[in-house]
Amino acid sequence: MIKNILAAVMVTVGVIFSTHYILSATDVPEIKNVVNDDFVVPAPLDSIVCDFDNYIQNSVDALKTPGAAVAIVYKGRIILLKGYGVKRLTVRDNVDVHTAFRLGSVSKGFASVLTGMIVDEGKLDWNDPINKYLFDLHLNDSAKTSAITIKNILSHTSGFAEHTYSDLLDRDYSFDTIKSLLPKVHTQTKPGNVYAYQNVIYSLIGDVLNDVTDTSYNLLLKDKILSPLNMKDASSDYYSFLNNPNTAWPHIHYGKSWKMKNKNDRYYTVAPAAGINASASDMAQWLLGLTGYYPDVIPQDIISAVSDHVVQIPMKKSYRYSWKYLDDMYYGLGWRVFRIDGHDIVYHGGYVEGFRSEIAFDPVSKLGIATLFNSNTSMASTCIPRFVNTAFSTGFLK
Repeated sequence: MIKNILAAVMVTVGVIFSTHYILSATDVPEIKNVVNDDFVVPAPLDSIVCDFDNYIQNSVDALKTPGAAVAIVYKGRIILLKGYGVKRLTVRDNVDVHTAFRLGSVSKGFASVLTGMIVDEGKLDWNDPINKYLFDLHLNDSAKTSAITIKNILSHTSGFAEHTYSDLLDRDYSFDTIKSLLPKVHTQTKPGNVYAYQNVIYSLIGDVLNDVTDTSYNLLLKDKILSPLNMKDASSDYYSFLNNPNTAWPHIHYGKSWKMKNKNDRYYTVAPAAGINASASDMAQWLLGLTGYYPDVIPQDIISAVSDHVVQIPMKKSYRYSWKYLDDMYYGLGWRVFRIDGHDIVYHGGYVEGFRSEIAFDPVSKLGIATLFNSNTSMASTCIPRFVNTAFSTGFLK
């Protein structure tokens, strides 16, 4: 029944909206099995969403970014789903809710949830050492190699220096080539002790899952998450993005203007860390799953596991500046967890040349938001904090 509801929701939202759109039982009769028929968006939240909609629209109109797309969900309802601006400045082709963007590191949350599904099937344990599955992985320190667990690589606590070999990804080295160089790297700390953000080490999870399931990471992702959640515009490879007729193009800010860049295949070789492409419509379905409304696809125990406080991370000034009421920061499994006035806000941001993405959700209130940009706009770093700050300052979240 849940999957039937999901399909109905996708049919309903498969149009471009000029303002925010609230799904009701009249629109989707089966939705009553997920939320109440008399569902009404609370007035404070409606005001917050309208303000955010205007903020994004005004920013795009002022060319703070060529294009954007937003999805907001609340208690099983999609309450804002909208495209803004254009896919590329050289062509007046508007962004719509099915326009695919690159997600960059927002992809990491998919990898951890996918891993949780395999854990639930009894084929893995979060605390399994990775060399139980990656027999050909030999690092500089054999003792530390055998100590690195699945939880360590998904929480960036493997012991490697921050961004180990990310520079090689920028230079188009393949993942297999980079893995062959890992024995040359000395780990700096004992696994599990220190947070140090990774792309290459994180993506070893793809090899683990391939070994356990005998299925490629991209196919497993499609079979376990993208297809069951009916994320029809989503993919995890360069070919699909390049040949999709409805995609945004990357833009970089030079001087006082935007310059469109060509699409490129960087970071698709590390799909678990940064390889997913998705639309606002896809992200709405993802958020509904993350907030607990498709438990046959994403069980609650997986959501709890990936959003756990695995390791405390430094409170950078930029985070303190953007996020008001911030008490502590943690990294879970593929997700940052911000402790804000007694709430856990589960969050991640992503960047790939010319694309920015942001996602956040509150597991308790069931409020979630995702923003996509086809530029390296600075507003990507502030828009979701702005939304969350307003929710707290108005008393909607308390």
